[in-house]
Formats: sequence, structure tokens, C-alpha cells
Amino acid sequence: MSVFNGILLGCGAALASVAAACAAELPSRQAAPIEYVRICDAYGDGFFYIPGTDTCLRVGGLALGEVRTYSVSYRMANLVMGQPGIGVKTALGLIPSSLIYGNATGGSNTGFVALGRIELDARTASELGALRAFVRLESQFGSETNAALGALSGIGNFYGQFYNNNTALFSPSRETTILNKAFIQFAGLTAGRVQSFFDFYADQANWEALRGSNATVAALAYTQTFGEGFSGALSIEDNASRRDFIGSTIGNFDFGASIGKPGFGASYAAVPGGSRVPEIVGNLRLDQGWGALQVSAAAHQLRTSLYDFAALAVTPAIPAPPLPSAYAFPAATSQEHGFAAQLGGQFNLDKVAPQLFSPGDKLWLQATYEEGATGYVTGNNLSFSGGAVNGNDFYGYGNGGVKAGNGWDFRIYDCVWTAFGHCDKSQGWAVLAALRHYWLPTLSSGLFGSYMGLRYSGAALAAVGNGVGVVNTDEVRIGSNLVWTPIKNFDFGGEVMYLRDLHRSRPIGLAPDPVLNSAGLPSWKSINSTVEGRVRVQRAF
Repeated sequence: MSVFNGILLGCGAALASVAAACAAELPSRQAAPIEYVRICDAYGDGFFYIPGTDTCLRVGGLALGEVRTYSVSYRMANLVMGQPGIGVKTALGLIPSSLIYGNATGGSNTGFVALGRIELDARTASELGALRAFVRLESQFGSETNAALGALSGIGNFYGQFYNNNTALFSPSRETTILNKAFIQFAGLTAGRVQSFFDFYADQANWEALRGSNATVAALAYTQTFGEGFSGALSIEDNASRRDFIGSTIGNFDFGASIGKPGFGASYAAVPGGSRVPEIVGNLRLDQGWGALQVSAAAHQLRTSLYDFAALAVTPAIPAPPLPSAYAFPAATSQEHGFAAQLGGQFNLDKVAPQLFSPGDKLWLQATYEEGATGYVTGNNLSFSGGAVNGNDFYGYGNGGVKAGNGWDFRIYDCVWTAFGHCDKSQGWAVLAALRHYWLPTLSSGLFGSYMGLRYSGAALAAVGNGVGVVNTDEVRIGSNLVWTPIKNFDFGGEVMYLRDLHRSRPIGLAPDPVLNSAGLPSWKSINSTVEGRVRVQRAF
């Protein structure tokens, strides 16, 4: 037995030796090393290297929920000058159509807004500096009163159509997704969709928009740093992001014959023409420990056309008659330039007077002036009733007409065609002040306000034929908010803003109040006001 066991053990050892020798002769294959995500600390917190590259990426975003409330009364919506269908012309003046009247029951006192944002920030180091690409996508929902905050598609519409009876029915809830920002930066060059290089304050402390310039534009710009905190930028920006309505005061009046073009109709509407020259924008800026100063200027091309109103009608008569050749061509055109200028200052109060203020306290002051370029004073061009979030308006319409619109509402115009055959440019200004104060490191509040004035020529204020003239207006906005931040980037707060038209000139050509009342319409109001309240919860990451 012992001999047999020895033979078995010897055979096992031999087989093991042979197996080991064969294994040694086989080709070796090792698993690829695992490349874990590495932190990139060259550009601040939150960046990491994209595996397999030398590009650093930060993924961020924001989720926001908001409840809003408004004071609501009747509304006379956007009384457009000089166009048929807006009312009946009598010997005593124009009686507007009841279709532009909305009673208080059709307006909601409350509404909801939800917003989701995704941001991608990619940066790569090079000998000429960092190459950066940034993208911000936003999806937004607004219910009823807030529907203008998301207006490319509708929910809750009636038989496939939006509610459009302004007298009795309300707006549907709406939602939209927009490309808020998307740009590339390299060696002083910036290209893409960006915050305008004209802007300075841009609603940093408030939620409801103040007047002034706050525009998202497509741009190609170069920024030069001079040292000691000085820098300058030159930017060409798309004209469409600053374009506003063009007005016409010409009603039943033989304007065509007066300019040697007989055959035109009796009422005229004006529209912006296609852009030929982009916005030319420049700024000079100083950044120091105590804050910053910036002066900005912009040139704005005004290409406008005046048409017989029938040429612009959305729905032709049925059966459609042959259109006169005059419909295909404007009665008159205009090609001029407007401009805007702005001066802004931001002061770090905790650096200026540390014994009086808390860390993070800031004060902003800004003043803006425009001629023929109202998009530089009307406010955020992505807000309430302008731009991408409302397909009915132009980007330059910004925060809408005078939003204190509980009463009579009028549009804002870059320029207004008059009976003299000229598009007279607007003149406007906006000043603002905003203060942010930290009561505690987790509790802050803002106090802010703006004043805007708009003026038009005497010819634009006048009415010809069945139209009415534009109105001069002055508007003030004053508000405050309180924000609690129990956890970094998590905010819970509320804001109240009071909006008031200090004065609006009565439109020339409008019928007297007793005539309006006899037609079931309200009296003219030169002073309108509204109060807005918000409760917001948001989490940034």
C-alpha cells in the first residue's frame, strides 16, 4: 500500500509540474486599469476631469417652485393705434371695441410657476488660457395668470384653440423649454447666446423684473483686460433680441396720396424690417475690492415699414379678392439708428464700511437712457410678456408695456409712424437702486426699486383719422424680499412688489369718459397700480 501511495503522489507532482510549465507558456492578459473620476480644482468647486480627457466639467442646475398672487381688476388690453377693428370712430372720438376689455373675473389672483434648469460648464487648459464651453437649458411651467412665463405651447385649451375672448375667458396654462445660455470663451473671445455686454445689474437682488437692461442675446465679442482691474469689451449682438413694436397713428387718412403713392387704403400698420446691421455694443469696466463701475453704449438699427393694414391681415376676406399690387409693397420705409447708454455701480458695503455692514452686503445703482431703442430700458427680455416665452411679442418688449396694467394698457414702441411720413423715435430712461443685506449668514433681504419714463413726439401723440395717439408714461416699481438659506444653495423666501403708473397722458382721439361709459366701457385711468406677492422655494446644485 505504501508503495502504491508513493506512486500516486509522484504522478500528481509530475502532472502539477507539467501544468505549471504549460501555463507559463500561455500569453498573459491583464485587465485594463480602472480610471476613476478625478477632482479638478483649477476652476473652483464642483469640477472633475472627464475620464480619458484633460477637460474639466461641472454639472449643475436648479429646481424652483413658486406661488404668486396679484391684485386684479378690469383691463383694457393693448389699445393699438390707427388700426381698423379696435373700435368705432365717432364725432366725439374713438370708442374702443369691447373685445379688448377684460373684466376682473377673468383674471386669476393666484398662479404657480415651476422651473427646471440644467447647466454644463466644460473647461480645458491651454497655453493661451482656458477654453470654456457653457450650456444652460431651462424648462418652465406657468399656470393661468403666469401663462406668459411659458407660452410656446398650451395645456387646457378649448377645442384645440387658446382661449382668446379677453372679456370672459382666461389664459391656458403653458410651458416651454428654452436655450437660456450657450457660449464658448477663449483668449478674450466670447461667441454664442450670452448675457448682453451692455448689461450690469440685471436683476441680481430681485425676482420680479425691474426696469433697465437685462437681455439674453446672441453675440460675438472680444474682451480686453488692461490690468489694475480695468477691462473693455466690444460686442456685436443680434438685433432681434432688442427689437420692439413699431407704432402707427395713421387711421382713416389718405396717406398714400400725400406721398405720391395713390391706391393705398385708409389705415396703416407698421412693422420692423429685417435686420441689416447688428447691435454694436461696448463697455468699459473697473473691478476693485470695493466693487465695480461700468459704462456701456449701444447702437440700434431701426428698419421699419408702413403697410396698408389689409396687407398685414392674418385672415383675408373669404372669398379672397385679388390683392392690389400696393399690398405687396410698403407705403413707406425708414432706416435710421437709435442708441442707448448706461452707467452702473456696484459697491461691496462690507468692504467700504465693515463696521456698519455684514459680509455680503451690496448696493447697486444704475441709470439708462435710450432713443429709438426701448429694449434697453424695458427689463428682462425673457420675462412676463416678451421674447421666447411669448410668441406674440418681440424680444425687445421685455417686461411688457407698463405692467401696472390694472386698467388701460398701452404698448411700448421703438418709433411711431406719423402723418408726416416719418417714424419718430421714442425717448426713454430707467434708473434703479437695489440693496442686499445679510441679517444673519443664513438670512438676507433685498430692498429695490426702479423708475422708467417714456416720451414720444407731438406728432406721435396726435391721432389721424380713426386712430388714437400713443401715450407718455412714467412708472415706478418698489419691492422687498426676505430669503432664508438654512443649507447652502437651498433658499426659501418671499417677495412683495408694488407697481404704479405715476401718470399716463390721455390718448388723443379717445372718446370722452361719458361716451365710453355709455358704451359699457370704463373711464380712462391715468394712474394704475398693482401689488404682486411671491413665495419661492429653490435648490441649486
